[in-house]
Amino acid sequence: MATKIINIPDLGEAEDVEVIEVCAKVGDEVESEDPIIVLESDKAAMEIPASEIGKVISIEVSVGDTVSSGSPFLQIEISNDTKKHAGDDSHKDAEHQTISKKLEKIQPEQSLGSLEQKISSTATKNNNANIYAGPAVRKLAREFGIDLSIVQPTGPKNRIQKEDLHQFVKSRLSESPQSNSFEFTQPDIDYSKWGPIKEEKLSKFQKSSLANLHTSWINIPHVTQHDECDLNILLEARTKLCEKHKVKVSPLAFIAKITSQLLVDFPLMNCSLDQSLEKIILKDYVNLGIAVDTPEGLIVPNIKNAQLKSIVEISSEISKLAEDAKKRKLKIDDLKGASFTISSLGAIGGKFFTPIINPPEVAILGISKAYEKVISSKAGFENRSFLPISLSYDHRAINGVYAVQFTSQLGEALSDDKLIEKSFK
Repeated sequence: MATKIINIPDLGEAEDVEVIEVCAKVGDEVESEDPIIVLESDKAAMEIPASEIGKVISIEVSVGDTVSSGSPFLQIEISNDTKKHAGDDSHKDAEHQTISKKLEKIQPEQSLGSLEQKISSTATKNNNANIYAGPAVRKLAREFGIDLSIVQPTGPKNRIQKEDLHQFVKSRLSESPQSNSFEFTQPDIDYSKWGPIKEEKLSKFQKSSLANLHTSWINIPHVTQHDECDLNILLEARTKLCEKHKVKVSPLAFIAKITSQLLVDFPLMNCSLDQSLEKIILKDYVNLGIAVDTPEGLIVPNIKNAQLKSIVEISSEISKLAEDAKKRKLKIDDLKGASFTISSLGAIGGKFFTPIINPPEVAILGISKAYEKVISSKAGFENRSFLPISLSYDHRAINGVYAVQFTSQLGEALSDDKLIEKSFK
């Protein structure tokens, strides 16, 4: 049997991508599609397969190493059955191109916003083509209006990193009297003066989340509308429908489905502002983001065309996306294209909160834990369940009346047993 060295496929412009997991060991028999290592960039992970059928002789990289296109990562003894299973060279090339395209797209959906007026002196008339920087960095530079040729690089081989752009923006904003509210800084304090401390580095996920949340908050005029919805009819319908169809569906799936349908009637809740802030982009789809809490931090995969799917289908997708997120198995497409997000604390507690909008979306619905309270009715006093909801919206695109109309109609829809039953399967 012949042995072969397998190299990292073409990663496009991505360089020095970190190895976060080794999935196989020496002696393993692997198929061509079996993952050998996992690479991480920004907010997603990408499995790199064996590409050949055979036995693992050696794995040339370890967790924590960084790799680039063409780096050797696997030595494999090719099986005699390879010809039966392997495709032609064009198939492999297509597979490598697919991986390349996916890795080129691995970057947070949420940009750091446009601060062009604050740093207009850096606007460039060229395309920065000769500067060594990845696609995510170039995207941020375009949005900031920054000429990369005047940014001081700190990465390997004089590569410009996102942190270099952040530092550049801070230095420019510090020249303005109003810059304090925009600076990405924390006070430099020696906390050990008051007792023992320990330091833990933020993961890439956490760093990305920190920058995105901070930027969303300082660039978007958030308004949060709080309300509560009578949940009794929905809970009764859920019990009846789950028993009838012998399935288990969480209340979140019911709420997600009703919300996705309502967004069709409230298109501004599902829109985005364009980069120039001169147009509103209206979407004929509802890609519903569901915030998932993972050990690595909060991540928001989305359900494509949720308005067309049943409650049972949405429930299944929520479960799968949550499981994939916690196992770091999400696909790039799962993280791209969300048009509206739901953040649920229903399994934890609390009543109301202010969820932060996930750009380029313009609204996010926060759901808290349902609670019971006694209310008066024509029949007297009765105990009912209520769902606290918190809708944060971008006041540049949505006004208060529109937001209240949305939350009010959401409450009515969640109490429509015929709509719930019709949407179930």
